[in-house]
Amino acid sequence: MKKVFSIVTAICLILSIAGCSLLGHVSMEVNEMIELPDDEMIVALLMQLDSENFDGLNESQKVVYTAAALEMEVLNGGTVQFLANERWGAAPYVCEALEKIGATEHLALMEQALAENEVDLNDLSDFDTEDLMAFSKLYERYHFDAFDGAYESLPSMPELIRSFIKAHMGDF
Repeated sequence: MKKVFSIVTAICLILSIAGCSLLGHVSMEVNEMIELPDDEMIVALLMQLDSENFDGLNESQKVVYTAAALEMEVLNGGTVQFLANERWGAAPYVCEALEKIGATEHLALMEQALAENEVDLNDLSDFDTEDLMAFSKLYERYHFDAFDGAYESLPSMPELIRSFIKAHMGDF
């Protein structure tokens, strides 16, 4: 499935802004990745964990991929973008991942936003679009502004990811 705003495009943008080497992160071990600055760590983790094979990831890898994708997508284009781009993988798993990573405030806010927008994570067919106009209409239909606005004031997702990885290092 092609994503409207692909993760690869976002990764390239972040990498060009951060001025870091794509090849340098591909060959890194996870214990090295968690020492990177936040943005670079998120990109490196997403590059290592294959979103096209989400079902093939182990439980800890799914948690980290989902949290990293949420972090990048919400800060880039909001929750609508996360749900659209990750509808076949991480999005249906987001609440479970937030709980497992210890992101209780993120989880409470996400559950509230999903309920207010009547979004069922088991049926994200409304977010299945490859057309830019249809994608932009999702922002008119779904209102995640409160979640997106509050997201940056929540505890650091990269720090929660680091702590989770350290506690589950053998799974990587």
